[in-house]
Amino acid sequence: MGERLELILRIPLAIIYGIILAVWGFVAGLVVVIHWLYTLILGKRHLGMAKFTNRYVTYSLLVARYLYLITNDRPWPIGKKGPEEVLPVDIR
Repeated sequence: MGERLELILRIPLAIIYGIILAVWGFVAGLVVVIHWLYTLILGKRHLGMAKFTNRYVTYSLLVARYLYLITNDRPWPIGKKGPEEVLPVDIR
């Protein structure tokens, strides 16, 4: 696909990615609060909540890289296999 067509295609994709990230970000924010309370009460982090939040951060980074014209690689769809984490997180 040519650069101009890819640039024009980013406009509707930006709207779609914005909706996806807004909903997912709201849920991730709730998970962060619950995770914070969980860690405060039990004294340890929950692996599942940490991975969920990290996937959101990873996906938002991939979307930002695409929308800011850093790369032409479109972010992977949510339901498909994609990178688990951009930065590894040590959960003990």
